[in-house]
Amino acid sequence: MSVIHGAGLVQLESQAEILEGLQLFTRFHSNVILVEGEPGSGKSWIAQRFLDTDKEIQTLSFLICLPSQSVDQQRSVLMSQLLSDSFCIGEETLLQSLEAYRKEQECNATIIVDDAELLAPNLLHELCELVVAAQHHPLWQINVMVFAKPNTIDEVLVEETSNLDIKSLVIQPLTNDEANRFLEQLVMPNISSAKKRDEIYQTASRIENWPSDLLALENHQKYHGSPWIRYLLIALIVLLITMGAWSWWASYQARMQDQLVDDVTLQQSEVQAENANRDLPLNTVSAAVSSAVSAETDGKDKNAYDASNLPQSVTGDTLTVGDLSASDQKRVVVPSNVIDALMDGDAPKDAKKAVPSTTNKEPVTGDKPEPATKLKSAINSTSGLVLANQELMDISEQRYTLQLGALTDEQSTIHFIKTHKLEDKVRVYKTIRNQKPWYIVTYQDFSSIKESREAGQELPLELQKELPWPKSMAQVHQEIERVQ
Repeated sequence: MSVIHGAGLVQLESQAEILEGLQLFTRFHSNVILVEGEPGSGKSWIAQRFLDTDKEIQTLSFLICLPSQSVDQQRSVLMSQLLSDSFCIGEETLLQSLEAYRKEQECNATIIVDDAELLAPNLLHELCELVVAAQHHPLWQINVMVFAKPNTIDEVLVEETSNLDIKSLVIQPLTNDEANRFLEQLVMPNISSAKKRDEIYQTASRIENWPSDLLALENHQKYHGSPWIRYLLIALIVLLITMGAWSWWASYQARMQDQLVDDVTLQQSEVQAENANRDLPLNTVSAAVSSAVSAETDGKDKNAYDASNLPQSVTGDTLTVGDLSASDQKRVVVPSNVIDALMDGDAPKDAKKAVPSTTNKEPVTGDKPEPATKLKSAINSTSGLVLANQELMDISEQRYTLQLGALTDEQSTIHFIKTHKLEDKVRVYKTIRNQKPWYIVTYQDFSSIKESREAGQELPLELQKELPWPKSMAQVHQEIERVQ
């Protein structure tokens, strides 16, 4: 429906011609009249104007089609107006209902359908059928006026042309003189500024002269702000989008760089660990041989006789280790059970059991694991965030830690720690990336990558969503040294 439905009365030649054509087609015969016009051309205004000027209409049925209406609803609206004194449920066709209540009675009716492109095709067929019946009924005169957009219901009406002559009218744009008169009577009385009036006339000269577009110029000037305000808002929006994109990109680059460095460090650590494992059997054999040599030397010192010049006795199933190139050197014999124990991977323990010791030495004990040190709170009530740079530097580079997060300021770091309740569980250190300070939150320290990954799987789900990853202490030391 046109936006100028409630506009004031304006005498325009093109609109008057359309009204005269409608009155001519509906005066003496029953017809189907198709009025086509672009959106905003004034179709609804013409329909309302026709109802106001034609005083000879005895029965009127006016339907404004909506997308949400069904066929039965549209039919009920039409029949409730055509047969206001009868009860119609909307299930019968229009012709069946009219024949049931007005078969032998006079019927002079006009049916107007606005926005007919939304009318159900079956109902449009019933309207045409009703007009055909009225043309053959001596007491009936029924006219149907259909207002629609161009080329929207032509396919349906083509099927009816064999039995019915459909009249057609097309609404054209206003002429320049009509457009100026339209602006002077409906738009300019509401504009007080001469400058704005000149702008409206200039804008109207560049657009097509449809009534709705001309009326919209008033609202455009009323709510249209200065151009520099629009440009400022656009620039502000672009700036905010750019800043957000840059912040995200910087954070993404820092994270990717951190992960890349960690991966390289982890690979180097794994290679070093693999090389150390390869050298472990050789070191174990050397330690066992040294223990055997020491035990045999102590035993010989206790003997009362000197057996240095006696030939060496041969022991079965033994392995001789040593260099016999010099005559003054002694041969050390390692029993076979020591060799078997070395091959099984438990050389130090079995070697001590296999080689007897005649001295009253204190038992040698292995290195005990260092007791876990209670971590200091990462947040101080007075000074705020507490950095553990020195504490992390004291940890061996061969160990690993679990990085929980990387943040760009102290307040965000404190909020992160408090949110996940990590005050006494993490160590925080400061580093520099891309000339910006970063605060790295680490969780404990571990002897291997596997232990750190298993510890990450035991964290609460909220922390696992932060995607923690293992990080070597060597890399942590390098990042701490950047700010020293």
